[in-house]
Amino acid sequence: MIKKIYLYLPIFLFYFSFSASAGGGLIAFYKLGSIKGNIKEVKTKIIHQLESNDFEILGSYSPMNNTDLQVIIFTNKQLENICQQIPDRGLMAAGMRVGLIAKNDSIEISLLNPEYIFYAYLRDYTKQFEIELNQISIDIKMALYPISNGFFPYITSSLSERELKEFRFTVRNPSFEEPVLIKQFSGFEEAVKTINENLQARKEGCIKVYELIDSAKQTAVFGVGLLDERRGETVFLPKLGISHIAALPYELAVSKGKVTILHGKYRFPLYWSDLTITEYRKIYKSPRDVEELMKALTH
Repeated sequence: MIKKIYLYLPIFLFYFSFSASAGGGLIAFYKLGSIKGNIKEVKTKIIHQLESNDFEILGSYSPMNNTDLQVIIFTNKQLENICQQIPDRGLMAAGMRVGLIAKNDSIEISLLNPEYIFYAYLRDYTKQFEIELNQISIDIKMALYPISNGFFPYITSSLSERELKEFRFTVRNPSFEEPVLIKQFSGFEEAVKTINENLQARKEGCIKVYELIDSAKQTAVFGVGLLDERRGETVFLPKLGISHIAALPYELAVSKGKVTILHGKYRFPLYWSDLTITEYRKIYKSPRDVEELMKALTH
């Protein structure tokens, strides 16, 4: 019986790799179902599944410092190597994410859809690495399949490949290619050193969740937990929707001496793709707040 399950499993997951929603587009998150137990137990099971399938755990944390929430960030060498070949902020796409939410005596599990982020963050480069990226996506689903109830769209809202590559929430909103310049350092080493020191000191309530550093190409990405209670996740996450916690942590990118982030007016609507204009207005201060918190890490 087990052999039959694994015989058809790759076909099942390959189907999901290309059909993420009934509308034919790509959804941001999969719902993998719920598991009985507590956060620690379920987290341990997920990490075991990922590591047993050659994925590396980059980090984990509780958004908003809420112990009922957990995000696990992971990658593998092939994905990391692909992202390292893509200039500026390509390394952002190397961090895959699983979200855990404790509800009563069970844990709800979500997965950031790999294809969604590949098309949003790697854009036209996805064509160059199409076969490899599709296989990575299948490998992620195969690793998590034993502890899931299936891969179901979390929301009905979806975006096509082209819409993700060119994504703007409104015509006047910034795109992926219009990041916010946080600071220009004289060199890569100075930038990384300064950011690491400030993260270690938890400046402005910011913590390092993970880091990916490619010294040869002088690029780096820091996953930053924004735990400041006045301007961070405590403010924007409840308004946007806690079910999408696998959107976190927020990325801080370094390319040579240039430090940037994706604009909140781009990143929030990208991950909360079902966001209405009315809901978006509720977090109108948050893009600026995130920018200020990230700037604190460079001084």
